[in-house]
Amino acid sequence: MKFLRHHLPSFLLWLVVFYFLSERSIFRYQHMGAGVDIGLFENLFYNIIHHAIAVTSLGVDGKIHHYFADHINWYVYPLSLLYYIFPLVESLLIFQAFVLSVPILILPFFKGESRYQWIYPLLYALFLPIYWIQIFDFHPEVIWIPLFFLFYYFWKQKSKYWVLFFVLSLLVKEECALVWIVFALTEWRSNQKQSLKIGILSLVYFMIAIILLIGIQNSTTNNPMPAHWERYQNPILALENLHLFPYLFLFLNIPFLFLQFKNKLILCLLPYILYSITSSFEVNKTPFTHHSFIAIPIIMIGFMESVEKIHSKNKSLFAYLSLTVSIFLFLFFGPLTKSYSYRKEFMNPDHSGTDYKTLRGLLVDKTIVSNIPQYLSNRTTVTLFLPNQKPTADYVVFYYFPADPQILPIPSGYEWKETISERIQIFKRKEN
Repeated sequence: MKFLRHHLPSFLLWLVVFYFLSERSIFRYQHMGAGVDIGLFENLFYNIIHHAIAVTSLGVDGKIHHYFADHINWYVYPLSLLYYIFPLVESLLIFQAFVLSVPILILPFFKGESRYQWIYPLLYALFLPIYWIQIFDFHPEVIWIPLFFLFYYFWKQKSKYWVLFFVLSLLVKEECALVWIVFALTEWRSNQKQSLKIGILSLVYFMIAIILLIGIQNSTTNNPMPAHWERYQNPILALENLHLFPYLFLFLNIPFLFLQFKNKLILCLLPYILYSITSSFEVNKTPFTHHSFIAIPIIMIGFMESVEKIHSKNKSLFAYLSLTVSIFLFLFFGPLTKSYSYRKEFMNPDHSGTDYKTLRGLLVDKTIVSNIPQYLSNRTTVTLFLPNQKPTADYVVFYYFPADPQILPIPSGYEWKETISERIQIFKRKEN
């Protein structure tokens, strides 16, 4: 009974957040508001299942490429089994909602005090980046969040299980190795033996990951580079977009009153800060994308430990103050507001919710190029329609959005085939 009373608040909160994240992301997907990366990963899982190779026709320049030329994330293989059993995009979104919400159930295990029962779980539940990650798209690397929480719990408990969660989190994405290298340095004085193991293994793994990224990159040049390396080749453009970085910094840190900066764990985010600043791409500099996944557990744990080191009389004061700020941000910038969506015009569009079903059943086993390839990604080859490129697929499928009712001229080499539900235009390649 004591266990039930201790965990009941966080369990009820988890149910609410898990349902909300699942429902909102599925609603957006079914109402034609999904991002292209959802299609990238469905297409990847489809090809792993049907062709036993981790390739996708979406992503880098809209061309077919091996996913490991993009990122080294080994979880695409077990996730392909989930997609094999439940071949629906909705199953991927529900899985991601579970991953993002499950730390609410983990936090009460850190300590038996009331703050860990409901205040800290509620602070996590109000943290806006988890909502931006979920509604924005699907990305398997978010599994890092619960894995790091579990690692740190067992690390503090001096339990050998930390090794398991360290290894599991290391395999999430190549950049995670950089976090572990810095972690090893921060823990060097207090635990040299374990820190040395973490540091060496992380460094070796990072080097292997870079070699894989370079080796698998589908390039015609003599010096192939990882797919996203171009983000760091234009320092002038990176400086021009630097005005976006303060939004990332503030949204990540204001809810926790910047107290996490009193904890040495925050140093682990130095690689994340550096590649966010030096990237010329907008997505690396805003809080509205999945790229903040790596910072979430570190900031949360840094805040909790900083609060616990404050004099006992003031612990609750800072916890409640942080909670007040988090509620304010959630109410004025969160998913209940019109300013929430990264792409506002697609959050609640005027759609019946049936167009996505029509699209997913179109032209089975045919190659397609489309402006909404994420809804046609349940096949071997589907590519993104780019106006400056000449399509080569069997069919062009174009979707007309009410907010952007542009008229597509008949692509060169194609002829009109049919119009479906007034919004879906299909063009067929002319026979020679």
